[in-house]
Amino acid sequence: MSQLTGRPSALLVVSDGFLAKQLTDALHIQGYKTVRAGLARDCYSAWSSPERFSFCIIDQHLADQPGHVLAKYLAENKAKNVVLFGNLADAEMRMSLYRSGVKLLLREPDGTAEIMAAIDAIDSPQQVVESKPATVVPFPKKSPGHAPWQVKALQRELVAPEGQSVALTRNEVKVCLALAESPTEPTNREALTRSLYGRFDASANRALDAVIKRLRQKIVARVSAVDPITTHYGEGHRFTAPIITVNQ
Repeated sequence: MSQLTGRPSALLVVSDGFLAKQLTDALHIQGYKTVRAGLARDCYSAWSSPERFSFCIIDQHLADQPGHVLAKYLAENKAKNVVLFGNLADAEMRMSLYRSGVKLLLREPDGTAEIMAAIDAIDSPQQVVESKPATVVPFPKKSPGHAPWQVKALQRELVAPEGQSVALTRNEVKVCLALAESPTEPTNREALTRSLYGRFDASANRALDAVIKRLRQKIVARVSAVDPITTHYGEGHRFTAPIITVNQ
């Protein structure tokens, strides 16, 4: 089977609905058609021709099977440009995947933008350019006095560095407080779920996803900035901008 008419297509194997939508939207902007399989078994049952897709993008943390098992299967069955992302700490496993034909492994990418940048790098042909003398580019200077984001628990609001205020629900306040307590490391997802709901199960996980999704949407709509909450697969969530708690 040839590629779908008109536009190249990508196979997206991701269990997380929010992440899948982010990747789908980004791929559509880049001109790709997408076919999503939420589980590994869906991919196995739907797989027909490896020539159909320009890319196969797979999450290591699938709900029914580790993504590297599927990635290896697709690569060995002549799928083009198999990309696997997530917590890939096992060096032996990574070497085995590359030997089987997996194109790229992204270890804990920092959000959708990094995944798309890697895909663009694979897709963009290398151009030969005339060599130019090397120039030294200075490091950018940090702007002193840049205000952090502020979590005001009593007022239930998140204040952006430029002064915009984002109204928060009780659970959104709890999420922001937890992220502010660990500004340089991802906040553990299980601990975050238990602090909100007192348990860690599928229902609580979905509820936490909904809280974080609404919080992201509020921040982007009110502040008109890039979403500062990143997901670190297998670890948790982190607020990438400076953020502090204000007791008022």
